[in-house]
Amino acid sequence: MSEPEGESSTVNQVRRWATAHPWQASLRATWLLLNLLLGGASGAFLAWGPLGGTWPLMAVLGMAGAIVPAALWARQQIAAIQGSQETARRWHRALLGGQAAILAGVVMLSVVQLYQAGTFAPLSQDRLANFDRLWRAMDTQYPYFQQKGIQWEELAARYRPQIAEASSDQEYYLLIENMLAELNDGHTGLSPSLAFQAGCTFAWTREMDGQAVVTVARGSGLQAGLEVGSVILSVDGLHVEQALDSVAPSLRVGSSPWKRRSIAFHNLLNTPFGSQREITFQTPAGEERTATLACSEQVARAEAESGDVWGMLLPTYERQIVSRRLPSGLGYIRIPTFGTDLVADFDAALDELLDAPGLVLDLRGNGGGNSAYADQMAGRFLSEPFVYGHDHFRGRLPQRGWRASIPFKVEPRMRLYEGPVVIIVETQTMSSAEQFLASLVDSGRVETVGRRTAGASGNPIVFRLPGARNVRFSSADFRRNDGTPIEGVGIAPDVQVDWTVGDMRQGRDPDLSAAEALLLDSLAQGPR
Repeated sequence: MSEPEGESSTVNQVRRWATAHPWQASLRATWLLLNLLLGGASGAFLAWGPLGGTWPLMAVLGMAGAIVPAALWARQQIAAIQGSQETARRWHRALLGGQAAILAGVVMLSVVQLYQAGTFAPLSQDRLANFDRLWRAMDTQYPYFQQKGIQWEELAARYRPQIAEASSDQEYYLLIENMLAELNDGHTGLSPSLAFQAGCTFAWTREMDGQAVVTVARGSGLQAGLEVGSVILSVDGLHVEQALDSVAPSLRVGSSPWKRRSIAFHNLLNTPFGSQREITFQTPAGEERTATLACSEQVARAEAESGDVWGMLLPTYERQIVSRRLPSGLGYIRIPTFGTDLVADFDAALDELLDAPGLVLDLRGNGGGNSAYADQMAGRFLSEPFVYGHDHFRGRLPQRGWRASIPFKVEPRMRLYEGPVVIIVETQTMSSAEQFLASLVDSGRVETVGRRTAGASGNPIVFRLPGARNVRFSSADFRRNDGTPIEGVGIAPDVQVDWTVGDMRQGRDPDLSAAEALLLDSLAQGPR
């Protein structure tokens, strides 16, 4: 069966032209091949990214993206070969315009996705509309509903009528804060929090020996006789265990039961503006006292300017690397946060201790921050690259290249510390600090002492609300290499250490003692 005359004529004409112009023919063929490849890749990318599709849609759009543009460009090239320059120019302009339109469409889809995720300020100030927008964003992106047993639709349905009746931004924000507190997620909540800004905290406490021990005393608390080491006996006539249950839900949010209990102790004496607390406490000297502490905005401002702080907390507050050589000859480095770039300070401290036979890393009070800083510090201890886990996303977003997961990897850098390492951890160790710990624990590089970490991992994103508040919510489920999550689980230490009131009052540090003992025992046993 012969080819149609017109088609045969066109093919022969192209062949003759290619024979006469081999170099130009090669360039035009390369151009068509490039469009075929780029079109296929672009179609697959459009399906996977902006359209949020799966493999079948990627295959269909990939094939269409490869074949259609290549065929159209071939038609344009044939017109040019046949000498129809005006037709070729029209095809050229149309094809470039089509590609520009597709690119503009991808950009617009990306902008829409970012807006839906709350990246941009809302177009409307309508409170209910923005509540619904927040609900949809979290419904698409939040990773822990199933793990936490949260019925998101029911929760929103319970709060939506109250949101509709809110008469002020303050009431609106408070309702959102209370709703998000029910998720019990350390990375999810109103930002900045209303509860923390609407009251006084005369003292902060920690649990030791099952008692509420003062670690920071400020303002009126100091004046009433509270000091570091005091023990709270009752609050408003309630025993401490009962008083913990009366702490506002938004002031005891945590991703694990032990973290929630720790935060409740921390905020035990939080007092709203216009109210007061009657507290009974025992001073470090053993004297029992009762005081009534009233809260006002003026009192709250005064609290921010004065305080008696437990020395163990100072590095965290000052956000500075602390290092020294212990009397045993072992090295010690305190990393208070990964929220500030302290990598250069850490490197300088470690370089001074490279000859130490063993090293203690102290992560107490480290609430995380930027995992990039943590990974760089961990790189001083590993001799080989090590992937220690992945963030998994329910929703794919443009700022992450629409990826469904992201690996976390430590790369060796600079001169390595090769001696044994013990890390001190506690309930306040969370987020990127837990990932830092996972990288070194799961690589088999370190041992640990202290208490189970917070169990909080979320890679939060910020959702813009109308007015002066935003919402932060978890967007990623981090999993270690064996599939274990950090959220709600944490990382248990190799050696459990529990503080007593006597330890604190007498200046002992049982965590550090346990770390030293573990290191010295390891050194005595020799290389493993």
